[in-house]
Order: sequence, then structure tokens, then C-alpha cells
Amino acid sequence: MNQQSASLLVRLLHRGCLIALIVGYAPSGWTFPWDKDMVDQAPIKAQEAPRPGDTGAVPVNGGETLPAPTTEEGMLAAKEAAASLANPFPASRESIQIGGNLYEVNCRVCHGRGGQGDGSVGLKFATKAPVNLNEAYTQDQPDGEIFFTLTRGRGLMPLYRDALSAAERWHVINYVKTQFGEQ
Repeated sequence: MNQQSASLLVRLLHRGCLIALIVGYAPSGWTFPWDKDMVDQAPIKAQEAPRPGDTGAVPVNGGETLPAPTTEEGMLAAKEAAASLANPFPASRESIQIGGNLYEVNCRVCHGRGGQGDGSVGLKFATKAPVNLNEAYTQDQPDGEIFFTLTRGRGLMPLYRDALSAAERWHVINYVKTQFGEQ
């Protein structure tokens, strides 16, 4: 066998091995077991809160109970019960400043600069504008009720328990109570 024939035989064997490898992996769908991780994960839609765990479980962080009441009457009763919650942060200059910064990031888009419900997103609401934070409806509510609304959401307002810590929600309340309303 000459050199040229041997070279041709080697090339054919390499191609044969390559073809055998390709044919051997083809039935498995060209995937590895970990390639399906994205397919097999739990479906969570955008802006959907994580599913609550066992209601008897002890929270690891946050200490807030889940799930929220499921009926309108249950929500109203829970909000009224929350009225007894005392704001642990006095309305100091520091607290109001922190609350103002958080308001600008999280609340202004709906409630507007002056809290009148005329924010850039709030103006797009078709059914009902966001609550005017200057009105007695908000200003006369105990801090605990507003905390409940920030935590659980209400109507078109989403919940903010995942976006703001409990302390941050109290600071926002201090800002809303001191900067809006009739002064």
C-alpha cells in the first residue's frame, strides 16, 4: 500500500468515526440533561408575586404573613385591624428625606410630584386615577392602614412588600403624611 492510499484510508476512518459519533448522539436529540432546565422550571409571569408557601411556615425574612385575605370583606377587616399598628419611625427630617427618595422612585410615576394622582403612568389609567394623597381619605387614615395598603396593594395599586422593606414603607408614610394634604 502506498503513502497516498494509506492517507486516504486514514481520512475515511476519521470521517467514519465522526459519522459514528454523530449518529450515536442523534437519537438523544442533541441535548444534554441540563439543557431542559429552562423548560422544566415553574412558570412565573412578569410582575407575579412568588407563590406563598405553607401558611403555617415561619417566614425566613420579612416576618410578614402570607397569603392576604381573598375577599373584599376580608381585606377591609384586615385593613381596619392594621389601624392599630404604630409607626416605629418618628417623622424626623431623616425619615422624611428617606421617604421622599423612595416616593420619587416608587410612587411618583402614578401619584405624581404633588401626590394628586397625576403621574405619567397614573394619567394612562382608563378606569380610575390613582388616589390623591392630599385628600382626607389618605391623610386621615392611621399610619397602620396606609402601611397595610402599601404592603398588600389595593385595587389597581400593586403590593410593595417585595419592593420596599417594612422600614422603607414606614418612611414613605412619614413623607406622605408630612408633605401632602392641607398644610
